[in-house]
Amino acid sequence: MTTEAIQSRKLDIGVVLQTTFQVLGRNLATFTILGLVLAGLPQLLLALVQVGWVSSNMEELSRGNITMGPGLIASAGMGSLAAIITTAILQGALIYATVQDLNGQKPNIAEALANGLRSFLPVIVVSILFALAVGFGMILLLVPGIMIACAWCVAIPSLVADRTGIFGSFSRAADLTRGNRWAIFGLFVVLLVILIVVSAIASAITAAALFANPDALTNPLQAALNPVNIGISVIQQTVSSILGATLIAVLYVELRRLRDGAGPQWLAEIFS
Repeated sequence: MTTEAIQSRKLDIGVVLQTTFQVLGRNLATFTILGLVLAGLPQLLLALVQVGWVSSNMEELSRGNITMGPGLIASAGMGSLAAIITTAILQGALIYATVQDLNGQKPNIAEALANGLRSFLPVIVVSILFALAVGFGMILLLVPGIMIACAWCVAIPSLVADRTGIFGSFSRAADLTRGNRWAIFGLFVVLLVILIVVSAIASAITAAALFANPDALTNPLQAALNPVNIGISVIQQTVSSILGATLIAVLYVELRRLRDGAGPQWLAEIFS
């Protein structure tokens, strides 16, 4: 194989980032609605549970007595489980919607949601296995965890689009990312920087809201109950979830194109 041919198969992270933002720009309303319902709403419900608990235990908390009863633990557990499920549905929905867009079609909220619902159970299993593998790699040494994350980062799109099965999705992802993992690592560094900027903007807005309420500056409980603080956390969760899921979907399509010479049409046929 010539040097030019080898280079043509290398991932261009600029293309992935540009395509990601183009997809988001063309489908801002659709992706925002999906993100708010499947990422923002669970975040809001968790925040409301926390607010309710803080409000009902204000006197005890002011004295430094912090006791987490079974009711709070059960509510938090149910909220976390709901967040895991809705995140999996969102990932499946955005994979479908992104591929539809790259295939020149306008994504439909109902169809995207239906595809997310059909695949959420195996997506949850893959997500858990992925998290365990990366976490174990991080415990042993930082580098193995990072390399595992880069190798298997497109396992969920592989599962949803290629229908490889739970364990097959990992081998398919490893095959697709082979030879481009350093570029993928660079892509994730850029994504991290973007998310840090988003977090900094959210923190600045939250701080401004706190300064507008002098009581919140001296009372952390008041700060936790601040509606602006809760609203910003919901928006931040929505933006981060949409951006991350869309970027992974675009990355998968680009890796598939580089590896197999395939465009998104084959995905549209699978989803049809």
